[in-house]
Amino acid sequence: MKTHTNNSSLPSTFHRLRVSRGISLPGLTEISGIGRNALSGLEDGSHTATIDTVWQLAKALGLTFGDLVEHATAVTDARQEDGLNVCLVDKQSGPSIIESYLMELPAGAARKAEAHAVGAMEHLVMLKGAMLTGPENQPALISAGQHYSFTADVPHIYRCLDRPAVAMVTVVYPEVAVTAGNFDMRNSWPRHDDEWQAIRMQVARCQLEVAQGISAFRIRFDDCGLAPKQALAELFHRLNESRFTSPICSFMLFDELPSIVGFQRPHGHAPLTETPACCSVLKQAVSLVNRNVAPAGTLTDVEAGALLRQAEGPVLVLAALAAETLTRHGIPCAPAFVAPKIHVPKPAIFLPSHATFEDRIDVNAYAAYELLHPAYAKQSVAIAQVVNNLERADKLRLLEIGTGPGTSLQLLLEMVPALEVVAVEPSEIAFAHLSDLFKDDERVLAEAASITDFGGKHGVFDIAVSVGASHHLNTSNFLQSARENLKPRALFIVSDEMIAPFNNPAQRQRNLITHHLQYVADTLVRIDTETISTAERRLVEGVQQEVPLALYEAHADLTEAAANRCRRLLGNLKALVFPEPVSHPLLAFYRFHYLELEALVAGLDYEVEQKTYPARFRDLALHAGFEIVKHSRLYATQGDDDWDAGTHFFVLKAMP
Repeated sequence: MKTHTNNSSLPSTFHRLRVSRGISLPGLTEISGIGRNALSGLEDGSHTATIDTVWQLAKALGLTFGDLVEHATAVTDARQEDGLNVCLVDKQSGPSIIESYLMELPAGAARKAEAHAVGAMEHLVMLKGAMLTGPENQPALISAGQHYSFTADVPHIYRCLDRPAVAMVTVVYPEVAVTAGNFDMRNSWPRHDDEWQAIRMQVARCQLEVAQGISAFRIRFDDCGLAPKQALAELFHRLNESRFTSPICSFMLFDELPSIVGFQRPHGHAPLTETPACCSVLKQAVSLVNRNVAPAGTLTDVEAGALLRQAEGPVLVLAALAAETLTRHGIPCAPAFVAPKIHVPKPAIFLPSHATFEDRIDVNAYAAYELLHPAYAKQSVAIAQVVNNLERADKLRLLEIGTGPGTSLQLLLEMVPALEVVAVEPSEIAFAHLSDLFKDDERVLAEAASITDFGGKHGVFDIAVSVGASHHLNTSNFLQSARENLKPRALFIVSDEMIAPFNNPAQRQRNLITHHLQYVADTLVRIDTETISTAERRLVEGVQQEVPLALYEAHADLTEAAANRCRRLLGNLKALVFPEPVSHPLLAFYRFHYLELEALVAGLDYEVEQKTYPARFRDLALHAGFEIVKHSRLYATQGDDDWDAGTHFFVLKAMP
């Protein structure tokens, strides 16, 4: 449905405004998504401008619609082939820009409008007939004699019913619109090569902007006419051409409309220093960690074959690291050890004083699939390096705090076998898994307790280790309790997820979402959904669709929308029953994604997931009586600084 402007002075206006802003034709194509041939035709008068084209050009040039057509004439009439008329009646400039239009719609006609600048308002008075108008997802029915106002910084619609309608529409902008940097765009679906070339240029421009520092972009397409799968296949075929690996995350989705979203992705793969004197397993583990740091897609066939064999076992830490390296380099792989183990029923707890870990997290699934978490094995390697380098005459007495089902401790013992360990775990289900895992291992004594209640039961220790537990209780109390169980100058090694700095609840929620969902985005492997169960297919399709959209919304500061999307997705997934074991090895990744969503939503509620940021953790450690020996970010999820979000590694020393 095309709406054409009949003003003959518009071609020269387009050219004059473009040149006055120093924008080339290719540059305007990149910003607007309009084909270069079409733009050239508009400027020389050989093509007729549609009203949608005028809107796109106005947005790309940093103008309002009224600004652009005002340069051509005081009153501009835009007439659609099937009778829809839009006429600019008046425009005022001042503290606010106010534009008034007379809109005439024939019976059954509809017009979709892009979002205006943030804070823009529309006021509509119906002069004749009736119309559905307002935000696309919640329009109102307005009849002759009625008026309606709505916030116009979201996509909105005007839809006539069974009789012609006439309305006066007034748009009030809070300030002069500058929208050339607005990376939320809406285009018509490309129909020919010139339009596809324009979209390729626009996507490349957006990806470059995000790679250089803009948070995110989204491009949506109207009037596609294809089924979702066909539309996405066409986008992938037309736009997936670059020989370079992208430093950002980009996804093609169908969210009511075909869409492309992209957002920042920090590199996040810090190498480990080689350890000269260590066992063979630790030496191989460090080598695998550092192979993972290499640019994605650089594995040779020989290397890939060797890694695939390692991923089959028999050493768990090497299998996990080999599988993670393969996945990062474009060969998705789950280690052979990832599978359901024992199943422990949730304990009956009456009138608990606070939420327990098993209230919010499926601990049985955690025991089976947490090994797929990016950098999960890497943090155990970093711990093993520190422990291995400690001087000792006999076995080192180690306190493992909040070890969960025990996988991280199992990895550590493969690399540093000469340890005497007391493992403290408060979750009843996790403790059952821990006890089963080490029931025949004399090196490990499991204690069902929280570190805050442990109180020197086994004396003081040479060293303490905690993986992923510091945020499951009051972090300050956690640190002080650990300090009470250590010898003077003993080390406390903490590896845990931490989010980007925040100082209010809204920032904290945004940073939680970007942090958790980046782990998911980094492991969104492709899988054939035709061969899996219905529940598993809904899991895969839900995660593939909703996670990139929620990440885009969070990066675009649409935090409430992102949080609601995550809650809704988790609620839908909780209604499903998944087969055990998974029907395809790569489905293990999606079971991990489900766990990450559980942790995210628990964090939004501030129950059992109470993450802080690294600099704050450092200050809490100093308050508890530790000095900081070492800090590094093992895996980055948000931000460019080592003190931003990701998996963090601290070596603390207990002060005398």
